[in-house]
Amino acid sequence: MKKTRDELERSYQPNVAAALASATRTAAFPSLLGFEVTEQRPGFIACKIAIGDQHKNGIGIVHGGVVTALVDHVLSIVVYPHVEIGKWAATLDMKISYLAPVHEGELVAEAEIVSLRRRIGTVRIDVHNVRGSERELVAAAMGTVYVKDPVKR
Repeated sequence: MKKTRDELERSYQPNVAAALASATRTAAFPSLLGFEVTEQRPGFIACKIAIGDQHKNGIGIVHGGVVTALVDHVLSIVVYPHVEIGKWAATLDMKISYLAPVHEGELVAEAEIVSLRRRIGTVRIDVHNVRGSERELVAAAMGTVYVKDPVKR
């Protein structure tokens, strides 16, 4: 059964959301790229990355892989606060449209749950380039996650 906005409000586990924000700062891959969770609420998460030279390709533009990694990260962590603890969200697919190049500033990915059922979640992600007071949409994505039962050991 699909969760409505009210059901997302009721299923939201702020303690899980807080743990995910902390893990984003300390887990090997997200911390390597410099991801930081900046906003969380039921069905929504925002995560940013300050652009540095290490994120750029040979012609001085942010590498598409950095944007993809950011999209994939928020695609799954927006779902976790809404599912039973111990279950995990595995990316099934994602489609990214790159709309503009990024040279400097911050990338901010905003993910919102479009649909969340017992096993499948669909998420829309917008990525903006923020430079001072300027904010430009640079990528738009949709992704699907599979909500898996805990691994039995």
